Amino acid sequence: MKKFKTKRGGLLAAIAALSLLGASMASAEIVQEGNIRISFHGNIAPQKLPRKDLAPVSVQMGAKIKTVDGEKPPRLSKITLDINSHGVIDAKGLATCPYGKLRNASPASARKTCGDAEVGHGNVTVRIGFPGQGEFSANGPLIAFNAREKGKQAIFAYVNSTGKFSTTFVLKFIVKKTHGTYGTSLVADVPPIASGSGYISAFDLSLKRRYSLRGEKHSYVSASCPLPAGVNVSSFPLVRSTYGFEDGTDVVSILNKECKVRG
Repeated sequence: MKKFKTKRGGLLAAIAALSLLGASMASAEIVQEGNIRISFHGNIAPQKLPRKDLAPVSVQMGAKIKTVDGEKPPRLSKITLDINSHGVIDAKGLATCPYGKLRNASPASARKTCGDAEVGHGNVTVRIGFPGQGEFSANGPLIAFNAREKGKQAIFAYVNSTGKFSTTFVLKFIVKKTHGTYGTSLVADVPPIASGSGYISAFDLSLKRRYSLRGEKHSYVSASCPLPAGVNVSSFPLVRSTYGFEDGTDVVSILNKECKVRG
């Protein structure tokens, strides 16, 4: 059997999806900070992984944002996703998508222009309110593209939400290597939405891409389940999510998941 070539270093079991290609959605972790309540979710597929070698995985994470009193929350200004260290995001040989190709693009034109760089998908719900018009939802797809931002590895999450009011924006996740329990961080500053009249109320991102590189099979996201000999199943911290709001509130959650040794 061919092994998938990757570089070691930053992402055990990362995040698996919107019913992640057949995997069931993970149970949510609810965290409250002041008036803000966030329901976090995340998963990995498959859960059974080699003890030593890296194997391709699909990963997902996301959140739903509400307030306890039902009022509009402060604007979400930053999303930080810290991923377990026993795995990897590796974009070697993969095309990149320039930011300029995504600005004001339709989903079809974004995929046509940057399809070779696509690494995932998801969904975003935005709440928008204008004076005298009430508040309403706009929902639409998220398409994740491999990218570079100021010389750094990145993921550009293109969002096109439609409804009574349509809006298009891009979340630029910078991929950072870290140390300790969490070896990879995805960090994005959230741009103003609908000229500051909108805010994200639900966010979901799934990462999966397999491709060939010099005749070898390659996976954008790979992981192992590096348990000691004789131990075949264990819980581990999959992802630490931090949602930062413009009023200074940070809501942090750690999702623990299970990995099982395959074979």
